This record gives sequence, C-alpha cells and structure tokens, in this order.
Amino acid sequence: MQNKNSPVLASQVRALLDQYNRMEETGEPFGTVVIAEEGQKLQAKGADVIFCAESILSTVVPDEVLDETQKTLREVAVKSEAPFLGIPELRQAIAKRFERLYDFKVNWEDEIIVTSGSMQSEYYLMSAMLDPGDEVIIPVPSFFFDIPVKLARGVPVFSKLDPKKNYLHDKKDFEKLITDKTKIITLCNPHNPTGRVLSEEELIGVMELAKKHDIYIMHDQVYERMVYDGRPYVPMCKFSEARDRLISISSFSKIFNMINYRLGFAAGPKEIISGMEMVHAFSSMGNPSLIQRGAVVALNAEFEDQHLSETIAKVQRARDYAVSKLSSVDGIRIIKPEGTNLILPDISEFGMSSMDFCKYLLVEAKVACAPGVAYHAEGQVRISLGGERINEAIDRIVEAASKLRPKMKLTGKIAA
Repeated sequence: MQNKNSPVLASQVRALLDQYNRMEETGEPFGTVVIAEEGQKLQAKGADVIFCAESILSTVVPDEVLDETQKTLREVAVKSEAPFLGIPELRQAIAKRFERLYDFKVNWEDEIIVTSGSMQSEYYLMSAMLDPGDEVIIPVPSFFFDIPVKLARGVPVFSKLDPKKNYLHDKKDFEKLITDKTKIITLCNPHNPTGRVLSEEELIGVMELAKKHDIYIMHDQVYERMVYDGRPYVPMCKFSEARDRLISISSFSKIFNMINYRLGFAAGPKEIISGMEMVHAFSSMGNPSLIQRGAVVALNAEFEDQHLSETIAKVQRARDYAVSKLSSVDGIRIIKPEGTNLILPDISEFGMSSMDFCKYLLVEAKVACAPGVAYHAEGQVRISLGGERINEAIDRIVEAASKLRPKMKLTGKIAA
C-alpha cells in the first residue's frame, strides 16, 4: 500500500514542475515563455512591444497551404480518422522530398511518422528507445532536448561547445562522454540557438563515433536548408553509412510559416518508427487529418524552392543588419550565424543574468528576447530574426544596451 505522504507525481515530472514554478526568476527550463507572456501583458496595456523571443519566421501561412486546407476541410472532416502514422499522401510527399533533396530513399509506409510538431517526435523517440538510466549526449548550447530525455527516465549528458571554436562539434569531445549506458547523441543542424551550420567533416565524425560505439543519432533539422552566403547544407541522412542508426526529425513550423498547424515528422528505421507509433497511438491516437492535406502542398518542389529562396534572402538581410548594429555596442560579442533565423549575442560583460537582461530589454526597449539560460547558454540572449519589424527591434536593443556599462573591456566583438 502506498504511503499517503509519498509524492503523487513521478520524480522526473515533479523535478520539472519545480523548475517550471521558479522559471520567472531563473529562466529555466523555458524562460522564453515568461518573457513572451510578460510582453503580451505590456502589449495589452497599450505598449508597443516587438516580439523576438520565440523562433517564428512568420505567422503568415502561404496562400497555397491555406487554400488546400480550406478546400479539403469539409471533405476530410466526414471521413474516417487518419492512420496513426499520418495520411498516406503526406508521408509519400515527405518520402519524395527526402529522395529529391538528399538522395535518401525512405519507405513512406513504415519509416515515416507525422507528429504534432518536432518536439512530439523527439518525445516519442526518447519514450520508445530509452530504458531508465540510458544516457543521451546533448551538445550545448541546445534546444531543450534534455526535457524529453528526462521525461522518458533517461539521463541527459551535456557536452559543452566552445564559442571560441565557433561551437565546433568535435567527436573527440563527445567520445569522452560515452559509457555503456549511452544510447543516443543529438544533433541540431542548422543549429538552434547558435545559428551554426555543421560541416561535412563534423557530421562524418559523429557518424563514425555512432558506428564505433553502436549508438543512435537524432538529427533535429527543423531549420533545414536555411543557410546563408552560399554555404552548403548537408544533413546526416546524406551519408548512407548512418541511415541504419539515424532518426531525422523536421517540422513545418519554421521554413513553411505553419506554426499553428503543429505538424512535424520523423524518418528512421522501421523498428524505431514502429516504437514511436505505439507511443503515439496510445497517447494522442494520431494527428487531425484536417490539417495534413495542407502540408502536402507545402512540399511541392517548385513552391518550396521559391518560398525558401525569398525567406532566406529576407532573413539574411536581417542577420547582416543585426550583426552590424549589435557588434558596435560596447559589452556585446557576436559570432555571425551561418543559418537559421537566430542570433545569439553574448551579453555576459554586463554582469547580468540572461533572464535579467531580457527583462531589462522588455521594460527599456519594449522588445521580447529569449534568455540564453533556457538553451544552456547563460550569459547570452537569443534573438529571433525575420519579423517585419526586426530592424526596428535591433535598433531598440542597441539603444537600450548602450545605456549599460560593461564590467570589463572586450577584446573583440565579432567572429566571422
């Protein structure tokens, strides 16, 4: 019989909840939400707030996607529910896209699953693969991959990336952390929150490490193809040697502006996708078929190429403006992003926590930014580029930051 005084919640959930309840002060695990909500409160009081905290390129869904969604709404609503893995048309389109872009042949019938955003794919993956105590290596700074690991009763093992080396993903550093409990290593490429685009050499190093130690690779590529200055984008699935131990995860939210569709997908070995399907089936019973047909249109090759070309050109201009302006501020250091819609300036010289700095910007500049601590990057802030008023937001941040006095003189402000 259970002790009446014993905790109701499981230990990993209780720990996360305790962290969440202190989030307003600490910024962990997701202080981005706190800043966004505080910004919304200010906005409700009449303040002119610009939101750059959450990574949203645009909330303007492409007309082609909206038209297809609206056209099929009544037709699909009266049909039987979609298969747990997702509607066949969408999985077929995803499979064709993998082959077209990356020469990666994947069986749409049993090697692809459609989920409610990429985070659900990641949670399902950890739940399907991890036994209690299994370890997952996570290079940091990073998106919070550690949360689904903890919820699945796994153990996140952090590998600190060095900004002085431009956040190089060095297999030698990862190998030092591998034990007989290591099951998965996570990659985010293009990288959230640093904006790095991993080189082919880095990816090969991780692939070799995974093969040597018989571990799996989770590649979060929600910013796929969002690279600048003519730099090539190489996903892990390009390497045939990695495919039997690779789970590639992506989303429609970022590059297709479909944030409110909450659609993501994963591709990987049949056994792993089947395991994810079991978690999916007995938790959400699949995703609404009403919205999946709209996503099929987004994967049309001509549409995607044109849409992405316009998006990249726009965000690259915003990146260049932000780097130029912010690097002129005494107390800010910047590594120029190579991709994504994100920039991660270092503000540690001001002697403030990233959460306090973001609160200061919200009050002083009326700009909502994300505290780096939420991404294992204390002393930095994440700014999302791409909004219609991003240049104005950067100007406001520059003005507000210029009022602060750095604690010590910087030796350099920008690394190419």
